[in-house]
Amino acid sequence: MEWDGFRHGVEIEIRFGDLDAMGHVNNAKYLTYMETARVHYFRQLGLWNGLSGTVGPIMAKATVEYRLPLDLSDSAVRVYTRCCRLGHKSFDVEHLIARERDGAAAVAASGVIVLVAFDYQAGLSVPIPDDWRGRISAFEDM
Repeated sequence: MEWDGFRHGVEIEIRFGDLDAMGHVNNAKYLTYMETARVHYFRQLGLWNGLSGTVGPIMAKATVEYRLPLDLSDSAVRVYTRCCRLGHKSFDVEHLIARERDGAAAVAASGVIVLVAFDYQAGLSVPIPDDWRGRISAFEDM
């Protein structure tokens, strides 16, 4: 399953613990799936090693549009990630969560996460590092 305009995708297994009392994936888990995909994206591009003593991303805003329910019959979803805006200190990351049922792919949710480059040691936002900007621009063909 591929999604037009997205160069990064990762499969994430739906676990029983992701379900709510109604048997659907809990709405908060969609954000967890997006976070997992974002970490994969950052690792693939060599942007951040996950250590808090360095400059890394910090979330400033999250918006999610829920379109279709997910449940255990889906077994896994594919989460697509791309950077759709690079500002001075902040950048937007767009996600699609896709499911496949009966051979047909559909978007279960979409979201945009606003991230800020953050110096964890100083406790301050900083300009997006030039190497991040270069790697993202090259990967996304911006």
